[in-house]
Amino acid sequence: MTTRMPNATLLVAALLAGAVHAQVLGTITASSTTVKVGEPVTITANIDVINANYCGFVVGFGDGTFKDAVSDVSTPVPLVVTRTYDKPGSYHVTLGGKNVQNHPNCGGPERAVDITVTGAAKAVAPAKPGDVCEKPWKLSGKYNAKTGAFTCAAKSGTALPAAKPTCRGDLSYFENVKKGQYGCKP
Repeated sequence: MTTRMPNATLLVAALLAGAVHAQVLGTITASSTTVKVGEPVTITANIDVINANYCGFVVGFGDGTFKDAVSDVSTPVPLVVTRTYDKPGSYHVTLGGKNVQNHPNCGGPERAVDITVTGAAKAVAPAKPGDVCEKPWKLSGKYNAKTGAFTCAAKSGTALPAAKPTCRGDLSYFENVKKGQYGCKP
């Protein structure tokens, strides 16, 4: 004898299954899909927030390296990462759900963007400590010349610069209007 669940029971089961993934993978984009070796490309990973829940995700850069991240109240999305590639080729950059720091994986299908890297980039002079912050923002702490990490600070509520800085290597751009900060961090 086969027993059937009432429609209300099926509806509750479907809602509970959906609650596990209250945030789902959004889009992943690149500032350019064609760059030169050593030229920075900004990758933006979005999570579609549904119920102020939280989740974990991973960005795969297509070269065997990954960045784990979470979306929650203290870590708003999108995740913005600037990346450079050492070798020419095609790189399949992915956004997928992953359990990270006790955050369940974000739901939804994997997202991707392809980046083609060609030739060699023009040499770019490294930023000088005094050049990294837009006025009226000032360098907070020290500029790390080796990695390119820095934090700019201003009075809470100061408008962020219209042009976001390009972060070197594996650094990620961050901003916090409440604390009056922006910059590039590991």
